[in-house]
Amino acid sequence: MTLLPSLIPHPAPVCPALPQPPLLPASGSTLFGTLIVEAVVPGSDDLELNAPGWELRTWPVARLGDVTLEARPLDPNLGPAELRRALEAIGVTALGPIRERRRT
Repeated sequence: MTLLPSLIPHPAPVCPALPQPPLLPASGSTLFGTLIVEAVVPGSDDLELNAPGWELRTWPVARLGDVTLEARPLDPNLGPAELRRALEAIGVTALGPIRERRRT
């Protein structure tokens, strides 16, 4: 029986049409958001979301919902509970827990 190497490079991307998540910044630079959550967005064609007290970034790559949402509070005293309330106020449903970004 002949064994083939387990890692043979593929000449082309497997799914080139799928949207790609944002690239992580180079080491030493600061990350955008501190909180991450998947969400359902009403009228998900428009991904520009504005929640008072928060800077938001969204991208249409999610396992459960319409978008993955990354948030940075404008006030350092704001946390996951306040983000959930702010999202509900603009009609966005957070799916699952709002997680803190892991620092690497």
